[in-house]
Amino acid sequence: MIRFIACDLDGTLLNSRKELPDGLKTTVDRLNRRGVVFAPASGRQYFKVREQFEPISMNFMYIAENGAYVVMDGRVIVRDCLDSGTAKDVIKRARRMPGVYPVLCCEDSAYVERGGQGISEVKKYYKRLDTVSDLIDYCETKNILKIAIFTYGDAYEEIFKKLPEYTGKAQVIVSGANWVDVMKNGVSKGSAVRKIQQICGYAKDECMCFGDYLNDFEMLHECGESFAMANAHEQLRRAAKHIAPSNDENGVIKVISEWFDL
Repeated sequence: MIRFIACDLDGTLLNSRKELPDGLKTTVDRLNRRGVVFAPASGRQYFKVREQFEPISMNFMYIAENGAYVVMDGRVIVRDCLDSGTAKDVIKRARRMPGVYPVLCCEDSAYVERGGQGISEVKKYYKRLDTVSDLIDYCETKNILKIAIFTYGDAYEEIFKKLPEYTGKAQVIVSGANWVDVMKNGVSKGSAVRKIQQICGYAKDECMCFGDYLNDFEMLHECGESFAMANAHEQLRRAAKHIAPSNDENGVIKVISEWFDL
C-alpha cells in the first residue's frame, strides 16, 4: 500500500505554463483522508514552494533545494549543508564564466550579487532573495544548502563542463536546461526520501514518486513505484518503473486518480 508520494514540480506536476494542475486540491484532500502524504519535491527554495502550495493545503511535507532541506509540519527534519570552502571556490569559478549567475541558497534566504541581467530570471524561483555586494562574505556565517548557477544558454556546456569534481565534498548536478546545482556530496532528492523513510517508518514499496529530469534520478531508485513523465529526459524514462502522461496532460493527477481509484 502506498503511504508516501514525492512529486517533482517543473516539468512534472506543473504544466508548461508553470501552473498547478486542475484537481490537485481535491486529489490531495482525498489522499490525506486515506493517510497518504503528498510531498512536493523541488530544486526550488522552500519558501517559494510553500508559497505555491499553501492555498491548496497546509499539510504538505516539503522537499526543497533538491533534497538538502525537508520540512514536515513546520519543523525542519533534514538539513544538509555545503561547506564554506567549496562554496567560495564555486562562486569564484562562476564569476569567471560569461553570462553565468551564481545564487547562494541558504536556509534563511537566497543571495545574488548586484548587477547582471540574469537577476530578473533568477527572481522567478525565489520567494526570499537578497541582493548583496559579495557572496563570499556570507559563506562563513550561513547554512548553505546549495549553490544554484543560472545561464540563459546550455547549462551543461556553459557551467557543468567547466566546474571540477569536488570529490568527497560536493557534487555538481545539471538540474535543468539552464541550471546547475552544487550540493554537499551524497545529497539528492533520493537521499531526502531515504531519510524521510527512516524518520516516518515508510518502507520502499510504500513510496511512489514522479519526475522528469536528471535531478530526479536518485529519487526514482528509492521508491517502489517510480514514474517518469512522457516528456521526461530519456535517461529518466529508462530508469523509471512506469511512464506517466506528460505534464501538459495532467499526468500526475491521472496516475494517482487511477492508482487509488479516487
